[in-house]
Amino acid sequence: MKAPRRWIFTMAALLMTAGCSSSPDAASPASGPASVSASPSASTASPSPKETSAFCRDLSTFQVGVIAYRGDVGAAIEGEPLDFKELRRKADLVADIGEEMKASAPPDIAEEFSTVLKAIDTSASNLKSGAETRDVLDPVYGERNSPAFDAVDNYDCDAAGG
Repeated sequence: MKAPRRWIFTMAALLMTAGCSSSPDAASPASGPASVSASPSASTASPSPKETSAFCRDLSTFQVGVIAYRGDVGAAIEGEPLDFKELRRKADLVADIGEEMKASAPPDIAEEFSTVLKAIDTSASNLKSGAETRDVLDPVYGERNSPAFDAVDNYDCDAAGG
């Protein structure tokens, strides 16, 4: 499947530009599938549904994408010009992975997750010449959606429900 592979490389580039490292030295021992499969006992254990769901599998990548998008949008607060093309690209990446995750979102975060997806979509749809800065900022920084962003940013599949 070319689309997911393309997405992985694009998201890796996004992470690199956001200041995150993809080097094995920077990853914690339990941060990725490679470290889990390296353990003999882990390969014999049956993963829980949360560990295998698209939502939980891709949550940290989604969180980083959202942080990168919000960070770039937030530059407008300081009066910096917005790079519409780059913001649309990041919004598209977040939307793509989010849509794949949406169906398997746990019930305790599903509503907030949908709110975040809609907010980023709304913000990105306002990335056009002549748009008001607040129309781009409010969906991702306004009081109405901030609790959803906080909930998704702090959500931990391992800690939820168990």
